Amino acid sequence: MRSVNEHGRPANDNSFRELRLLEEVDTRAEVSQRHLAHQLGVALGVANLLIRRLATKGYIRVTQVGWKRWVYVLTPAGVARKVQLTLAYVDRVLDHYQRVRSSLREGLASETLNIESRVAIYGSSELAELVYLALRDLGVTEIEVFDRNGARPRFLGMPVRNLESIVGAHYSQVIVALPAESDARCAELVEAGVPASKIVTLAPGSIRVGDAVKEEKTLW
Repeated sequence: MRSVNEHGRPANDNSFRELRLLEEVDTRAEVSQRHLAHQLGVALGVANLLIRRLATKGYIRVTQVGWKRWVYVLTPAGVARKVQLTLAYVDRVLDHYQRVRSSLREGLASETLNIESRVAIYGSSELAELVYLALRDLGVTEIEVFDRNGARPRFLGMPVRNLESIVGAHYSQVIVALPAESDARCAELVEAGVPASKIVTLAPGSIRVGDAVKEEKTLW
């Protein structure tokens, strides 16, 4: 499970900020409000208000130890609150993870994939992990992962192959698991010799095969 920072903000922004501040205080007691504001991605005034609110609620204890130097300590109530917010966050993340995986599985199921299909995944990101699991749910076992040179040596225990070594004719589909700049990624595959008709790209609201866009329910 990745940290809150790596996953980004959940729907309840206030709860996210509260959790992030409690995490920072728990990690290092003597920290500036400017540092907290930077870590939370908010203005200094917002960080100050949040600290005051949590102190008023009894979640943190604030002590001045010098000129413009403050120490923040989680109280027992603050520790309990951090655990509560963490569990709620994990629950939201897992729910979102399951919905994305289910949507990918449903979308890819209509791509004439079956247990005899051989599929390549371009990318070794977290999205690639979801694509891999969705393919395995469909019974696809012949899966190979490619990425640009040096991006990542291994993926879920498998070697990550250099994109330059891909042979498009060997695969039923080549799925781009790099949502950012997908057009550029497709161009790289075509340049590597993969037929455009075999390239599958993913977007928040659609799955595209070659030039054909298939509307699906929201993927993420």
